[in-house]
Formats: sequence, structure tokens, C-alpha cells
Amino acid sequence: MARTPAIRFAFRISCGENAGLGIGQYRVWCHADDTYIADAGVTSWKVSLHGDVAWRMAETSESHRSDQTRLPRSTDRAPWKFTPTVFEDGQRLAFVVAATRGSLRRHDAPERYETIEVRDRWDELTKANVWMTQPGVSVPASDLRVGPVLDLANGNRVWVTPGREPIEAITPEPPPTSGIVEPQVPEKDGVTAPGVILRGLNVRY
Repeated sequence: MARTPAIRFAFRISCGENAGLGIGQYRVWCHADDTYIADAGVTSWKVSLHGDVAWRMAETSESHRSDQTRLPRSTDRAPWKFTPTVFEDGQRLAFVVAATRGSLRRHDAPERYETIEVRDRWDELTKANVWMTQPGVSVPASDLRVGPVLDLANGNRVWVTPGREPIEAITPEPPPTSGIVEPQVPEKDGVTAPGVILRGLNVRY
């Protein structure tokens, strides 16, 4: 059976003394008019962008029905809901996955996951920007994108570009023992598009 077309990426430092640190095994794929974003390492959660109707980050139905559900079964399994972003000149930034330098640890993603390069500095967010275009609107050249361009049934197209954003520098820390996925809601967090920030978690006893 043919593999479903998808954009696959991981955040990595690929050179220097900290080469080999990374995080994420993200996949972006489409079905009908819907776009999905998930991390293979966090199988209980998935982002679903259903056309222009319902955008949300939710516990998967499989996890919610299991004996290890993350949320009480009596509650809404989509605690984060997003307003679809607006098209400007035929394109929109739909979702952002951002990694802090402090989230990176020893990490081996399969070769099919393309690298989004993280610079070894502590004053920068590294981003995977998920874009959508309306029919007939051009997309960036392949050397400016991560992975293929995906097609929705309504004629819109989906693609990913890497990006960076300066942040206030923090004191360098050792590789984390675990991590946190922090949802970002535009109306609450003042961001341009919905997304998540990957942060490191060091447990000290």
C-alpha cells in the first residue's frame, strides 16, 4: 500500500559540539478538506484543522477511549480550540510548531524526517510554519520548503517552511529529562497563528 503523502520533520542541531541534539517527529497530512499535525512521539494528541469550521488540539479518540486516557471521559477531548486564520493575498499561516533550544536532547528520528536546523543559541525560537494557499496561488520553491506540497479536496494547498524568531536569552541548561508541549492560542497568547512551543523540563530532586 502506498504511503499517505505527508510532510515529515524533526528539529535538530546537525553540526558543532552539540550535533545530535533534537526533538520531534512531526507529520503533517491531509484528508479531504482537513489538515492534521501530530508528533509520532506524542501519540495521544493531534492537531486537526477541519476546513474553516473547527480547528483544535485534542486527545485522540483512541487515547480517550483507552485505559490510559489523558482527560476524564466525561470532558471535551479538545481543550484547545482555535479560530481559523484569515487568508491574505490568497495565503495564510495556519499553525506553528516552535522549538526552544532548551527542549533539545539526544534524539534519533528516522531518515524520512527532514531536518529543520536549530542554531546552537539560547535567544532564538526555531519554527516550522504550516501554510495554506487558495487555488491558483503559487507556493515557495522547494529549497524554501520542508517536504512536499499537499493538496486539499477544495483546491487549497498546504506546505511547511522553516523559520526563526528572537526571544529573550536564557541561561544554558543541560539536555532536559523530559519536555512540555505548550499550546498557543492567538486570542490568549498574542501570537499571529495557533501553535505549540516545545520546552524542556529538567526535574531536580
